[in-house]
Amino acid sequence: MLYDNPDAFLICAFKRDNALCEPDAGTTAPRQYACQQGCGNTVRTDTHARQLRKRAIEIEQLAAHSPGPVGKRLRLTADKLRAIADAHDFTAQTAEALT
Repeated sequence: MLYDNPDAFLICAFKRDNALCEPDAGTTAPRQYACQQGCGNTVRTDTHARQLRKRAIEIEQLAAHSPGPVGKRLRLTADKLRAIADAHDFTAQTAEALT
């Protein structure tokens, strides 16, 4: 079963034994609010990567109008989102290559 998580910009191909979101025993769905970076159940599409970059731009715009420490934290978050999108681009495979 696939679960779309637009807040985390990914799809979860849920397998409870691999899940880093620590689902309860017997659970058949992920804790979508608790997605963890590096979980083997996650899949990103090119669209997710584009959305990550768009969100990074929005966050940088907020950072430009925020006081020192808050602005710095927002810029770090934007950089992290861009790095996730870059990692996707570097490792992405076409559907044809997977079949």
